[in-house]
Amino acid sequence: MMEAKLLRQRLEYGETVFGTMLSEIYVPNIVRLLQGCGFSFLILDGEHGYFDLTQMANIIAVADGIGLPIIVRVASPEKGRLTKIMDMGASGVLLSNTETVEDARRLVDACMYAPVGNRGVSTFRAHTNYHPGDLECTMRAANARNLIICQIESEGAAERAKDLLAVPGVSGAMVGPNDMSQHMGILGQYAHPRMVRALRLVSEAAAANGKWSGVITGNAGLIRQCRELGMTCFSAGSELNMLASGGKKTMEMLRQQTARDLEDASDGKAD
Repeated sequence: MMEAKLLRQRLEYGETVFGTMLSEIYVPNIVRLLQGCGFSFLILDGEHGYFDLTQMANIIAVADGIGLPIIVRVASPEKGRLTKIMDMGASGVLLSNTETVEDARRLVDACMYAPVGNRGVSTFRAHTNYHPGDLECTMRAANARNLIICQIESEGAAERAKDLLAVPGVSGAMVGPNDMSQHMGILGQYAHPRMVRALRLVSEAAAANGKWSGVITGNAGLIRQCRELGMTCFSAGSELNMLASGGKKTMEMLRQQTARDLEDASDGKAD
């Protein structure tokens, strides 16, 4: 779990970090491949993705074994599910569509031990590597290590970002630009003044609370825009995007090579 702690420290110190999303492919060793690509963290999508809890646990176990932080995205701050996810050894949780201070408080309450939250205590589990040691030290270390993140996905949530990020225990915020621009009626128009204002509000709210902010996008222009606004955490694309991109490049190479071979064969016949 040392690498997870390092990720939180890197973000708190203002370092820029890059990750990607695991959307739906269940192959636990994919985390080893993605670590080899240089990613600092992965987001395991428990909102749109259809991973079951056993699959999540297996992916997290492999990631934990190689020191690659896994943040699980969830659709609601439901305590029973969050308790299981944290006990699996996840490095943190990202709550999609965080709209209210109450949402943020419920997230912290389920994921952080007292006195910050009210996480259930069961320490002979994967999250302690089945070696909990001193109970108070274990709980204190977990609270210092885990990342509790609000995903901002509406203009209203951006307006309330300063209050959301002021909730004790919240580590930072990440913007979901597709949902945000969709709610504004400007889908995909990331340079639109309303979108730029919302992004700025989130970045400034994080800075005002001594916290960090970021964005989930594969759009290079938006990443540049968010970096200029002071954001430091970026999750780009997913394993599905990479697979499709690699597949298309391979097919293009094969078509080009076949065309050259046919052209060479035709020239040979002409001779």
